[in-house]
Amino acid sequence: MELGLQGKRVLVTGASSGIGRETALGFAREGARVAITYHSRPDAAAEVAAEITSAGGEAFAVPMDLAAPESVAAAVGGTVERFGGLDVLVGNAVHWGSGDFRDRPTRIEDAKPDQWLPVLRANLEGNFHLVQQAAPALRESDQGRLVLLSTDLTERGMAGSWAYGAAKAGLHGMIASLQHDLGQDGVLVNIMMPGITLENGKHRVIPADVLAQLTQQFTARRLPEAADVAAAIVFLCSARTTATQGEIVRVNGGTMTMA
Repeated sequence: MELGLQGKRVLVTGASSGIGRETALGFAREGARVAITYHSRPDAAAEVAAEITSAGGEAFAVPMDLAAPESVAAAVGGTVERFGGLDVLVGNAVHWGSGDFRDRPTRIEDAKPDQWLPVLRANLEGNFHLVQQAAPALRESDQGRLVLLSTDLTERGMAGSWAYGAAKAGLHGMIASLQHDLGQDGVLVNIMMPGITLENGKHRVIPADVLAQLTQQFTARRLPEAADVAAAIVFLCSARTTATQGEIVRVNGGTMTMA
């Protein structure tokens, strides 16, 4: 299926691994020109860009810290300058906060200040700055598309994830208003909400035996791979999508059963 992305100018944040990586590769396969951002893994980002260019595509990597507005502005500005504009923005970058999230308290009264505000500001305010910087270029595009990545933790929750869940839920409200703003200039804005996502059948935290049992609790009887989520993002940003606006698109294996 021709998706109408040939030559389109795309920025995917947080694209050195996982969903971001697969999304960047997916756009490149459709002939798009792709810029990817990274925070702490320049070598991994360079590998993604090299994979695209070695296949005949155009890509480059640029550093970006979601918690630093000036870094966000530089990444977007550099991309727009290099490409001469921007057609698609995928906000996939995430800030997990300091330390191992598995060691964080699960009781809110035990939470430390640095486990709330930095995570909330980077993931919510950081994406506000990202969209703000990209908006002028997206308005000028004849196929402007914006997709921000959320998480099903906004609905099912998880002990200890107050800040991350609150920040991602905030993106839902932001997109709801952005459709009235950017939509005036033909830009489609949506949320992509993945759930538990695998890479080559594995999860970075959940053990294989637990994962197998968990998978059977979802109505699809399988959990999405990062490539599945990426495919949905690419389609959502394509010329084939013309009236999907202000939506939360779920790619999560369906509903969990009660069994």
